[in-house]
Amino acid sequence: MATAPFGGGRHALLGEVAHPGFAQGAFSRVPRVHHGLNQDSRPTRRRRGATRFVGLLAAAAVALAGCSASEPAPETVEEAPPTTLTVGVVGTLTSFNPASTAGNTPANRAVAALLDEKLGSLDGDLQVVPNDGLGRITRVQGDPLTVSYELFPDRVWSDGTPVSLDDLLFGWAVSSHFFDDATYDAAGQIVSGTRYFDTAMPADPNARTSRPRIDRSDDTLTLVYDQPFADWNRQWLLDRPVHVVAERAGVSVQDLITAILTAPEGNPLDPVEPNPVLAAAAQAWNTGFDVPADTPVDPAGVVSAGPWTVGESDADSLTLVRRESYQGAHYPSLENLVVRFFPDRAAQLSALEAGVVDIANVGDLDVVERETLTDAGYQVQVGPTTQTLHLRYADGTPADLRQAMTLAIDRSSIVQDVLGPLRADAQPLQSFLSSSATGQLYADLIAGNGAPGTGSDVNAARSALGDRAAVLRVAYDATDEVSSQVFPRLVSMGARAGIAVRAATAEDTPDATLSWVGEDESLYRSARDRLAEGVDGPDTDELFAQLTVHTDPVDVLAEAKEIDRSLFSAFAGVPLLERTGAVATADGVGGVDYTSEPDGVPPAFWTWSAPSP
Repeated sequence: MATAPFGGGRHALLGEVAHPGFAQGAFSRVPRVHHGLNQDSRPTRRRRGATRFVGLLAAAAVALAGCSASEPAPETVEEAPPTTLTVGVVGTLTSFNPASTAGNTPANRAVAALLDEKLGSLDGDLQVVPNDGLGRITRVQGDPLTVSYELFPDRVWSDGTPVSLDDLLFGWAVSSHFFDDATYDAAGQIVSGTRYFDTAMPADPNARTSRPRIDRSDDTLTLVYDQPFADWNRQWLLDRPVHVVAERAGVSVQDLITAILTAPEGNPLDPVEPNPVLAAAAQAWNTGFDVPADTPVDPAGVVSAGPWTVGESDADSLTLVRRESYQGAHYPSLENLVVRFFPDRAAQLSALEAGVVDIANVGDLDVVERETLTDAGYQVQVGPTTQTLHLRYADGTPADLRQAMTLAIDRSSIVQDVLGPLRADAQPLQSFLSSSATGQLYADLIAGNGAPGTGSDVNAARSALGDRAAVLRVAYDATDEVSSQVFPRLVSMGARAGIAVRAATAEDTPDATLSWVGEDESLYRSARDRLAEGVDGPDTDELFAQLTVHTDPVDVLAEAKEIDRSLFSAFAGVPLLERTGAVATADGVGGVDYTSEPDGVPPAFWTWSAPSP
């Protein structure tokens, strides 16, 4: 039996090249220890200790006053004000459950990133960092794929309730859709059966497992997958606290856990009456964490696993307060964190210029906006995001035309013209599946993935067409600033090779589409989404099927390279560039890293520090 921990290094995730020791048989089970238990210094406690000491001195002075001459009153030592930073977020807080379809908004996800503690988090390159302060995920064996989850027993929710295996079991019930027996029509509407938990992320058909096994004596939950699954170490399970869900559903925790452990697996071919306990819990999960418009948040109603609790709130802000009961690896140096909500990006930028926000992900800046923020005293970190622009050919576009247009495009020139003024180090995309937003993962992927050169070869383009004229009708969004800069460059580059690039009309069937593609942080999911439409390579589908069942990151990466090779060899399209992002940080604020996630809160808030007084 081989074991593999959650990742075996700082980055434990799919698609990241693992240490060679990640191969089967390279790991042994690590004895259970509690990592990160309040190892960070806690300035609040030290200040309070100093204040108590001064108080004892004052009491001693009073006691001696009756037998000695009057002494001058001791100096009063004032406790320093709490260390606080303000994060600016675009949008409105509408739910504390961003995993639901209705709650899946950038503002809600930003708040959840601060409040919710899970068994992993994403760094600035969107790669998983295991949370060794909460527990661990271990691949017990590869065939059948068996994964165990362990929670340290002294972790508690912010209301004092232990974080338990019941919470993980409930999280599995939510994400797995194990009990659903719904059938859907072409529009995605339910025509029969039941869908319990209305999750924003649909159940992955490749992530099916049997019902979890629970060993309470060993504090472990074990999943056995129906087939090997590439993203096994991205299934974190911890969701809403099961005791809160049960209370809001009007059922007991025991009844809910019993239903999860005993209710039959759903079968869309044979739908049954909804399980009343699961249905009540699902309704509570779907809507019970919503925040009504223009209603202050009730702090007692927000139960978190992370180091913050909710303090004050109003329509435009939410104050998070550090909780002393937190036991884990993410104890922050800050005592308070204020989240300010803005209706749009312009309002967010105005607040930054006014100096009322310390940290903000401000998205795709232009040169003038960056200079304005720099002049206002902010450090501005720029980089790539996961939003990538591709020219993707349609199925019916002739192979010679696809090849000729690909050879005619000077991608280096496009990137230099469009991105150069703000991001001088930007380079053309060299993969269909990933981008430099994923850091080292991307660098490893493009080493030997068959990516072509980044310049143009007009003579080769003309030869591919046999020196005949051709027309390429391209659909694109003329209101998008970057696309509207790229399209005329495609026109001029195509013309040199005898290709008339035209904007597709509403009546045309486009030969190609110039479109933004959102990238997932997982190579498996990114590959799945890339292959959904357009031209594929001769063996792309087979390669993806093989990628899906790998459980070793090294093998996943190797398969992803082959998928890229297949797509490049078929001239399936042309990866062009990534949208630029920016994170602004006030002068003196430390520990804030760039994030590649559009609209995302910068990672690792526990490393943030306020300016020195």
